[in-house]
Amino acid sequence: MLTSRLSRMRILHTSDWHLGRRLEGESLAEPHDVFLNWLTKEFIPEHKPDLIVIAGDIFDRPVPPTEAIELYERSLAAIVKSGTQVLISAGNHDSRVRLGMHSSFLDSMGVHLRTKLSHVDQAVRIENDEMVLLAYGIPYLEPDVDAGIDAHQWDVNASQDGVMEQALSLIKADIAQNKKATKKQIRSLVASHAWVVGGSGSESERNVKVGTLGQAKAQVFDGIDYVAMGHLHGPQKVNSDKSLIYYSGSPIPFSFSERDHEKRVLLIDINAEGVSEVASHPVKQVRKMQQYRDTVEALLSDKYPPNEDWVKVIVTDNQVPINFFDLLKKQKFKYLVQLVPEKSIDGIVDRSGQGVLLQNLSHQDVTKRFVRRVTRSEELSAEMEEAIENCCAAIEKKGSAIT
Repeated sequence: MLTSRLSRMRILHTSDWHLGRRLEGESLAEPHDVFLNWLTKEFIPEHKPDLIVIAGDIFDRPVPPTEAIELYERSLAAIVKSGTQVLISAGNHDSRVRLGMHSSFLDSMGVHLRTKLSHVDQAVRIENDEMVLLAYGIPYLEPDVDAGIDAHQWDVNASQDGVMEQALSLIKADIAQNKKATKKQIRSLVASHAWVVGGSGSESERNVKVGTLGQAKAQVFDGIDYVAMGHLHGPQKVNSDKSLIYYSGSPIPFSFSERDHEKRVLLIDINAEGVSEVASHPVKQVRKMQQYRDTVEALLSDKYPPNEDWVKVIVTDNQVPINFFDLLKKQKFKYLVQLVPEKSIDGIVDRSGQGVLLQNLSHQDVTKRFVRRVTRSEELSAEMEEAIENCCAAIEKKGSAIT
């Protein structure tokens, strides 16, 4: 689709792959493999982007499993073979050190890793007859780690605003220098991994900050043509008057709160006048997500036909048969991954939020309640009660002897 007579550049924006992640214990290797095969063998050859931006959380944890690393390497090799340049910024789940390995070597191949503070103002430069695109990557910033007086830190206020403002000041200074050095129009892109104020999260982001302490202000990106965000798993646009800020979201769902998301990648067309189009493209999925809430009897009835979606079940009965999960998985839902009794068995928390505080219970009571919960039992046998009493007493006695 031609939106301007000016020659354009095309950017593919994706993020939050979380390779190696599991869904309630179930492997997501197949959905990840299908996504990356679709991306590298179908989507990229068809749309021919000039730059691919991956805005953090390539992996789900700092030390990913071997199969996740192998899938990443295969996918990166396929992208390099296509001749498209790649910009990757580190996310909070990635290890900056591990992800940044061989960065100098990969840079010469068109894969540009941004995992260090010292690299945030190093632009990936793409040029045509009319314009220069400067693309920058900001790794996930942790004020407690990145603010300070050491050589690898920034001497700024130890806050999200402090570190993010420093990153953008360095980037904007580099943009200004480039504008002085060319008569062509300069257009800018920043790939960042953060929670921008105004963005909506889901259950699968692991954010430990209170309130907005871990969030960045949208205004910090003012003047940047396009901001490719990662961290929030729902695709969305963040309100901003002076910049286009988009989250591509994760390519596959990682929690049932995302069951209604349309997972996507974004294609951005940019020319000498600025961004001309942001187009959303649905990601090919292996299976859908379903969540059902009903009684044991209803869930086993014809009301719920068998399917091969990811399934979460909320059971409304007072009592749930101990083998109900296995029964449902065998008879109805092959990919049942979560079964939640709506009503608390042990009385610790009921639906109104009232109940017994754990700190007011003895070790024996906590253990008994835990066993009742995991076994879906109203009462424990006398033998189990005695075993718990004896075990807790022995541990308490050993602990007091040590102190």
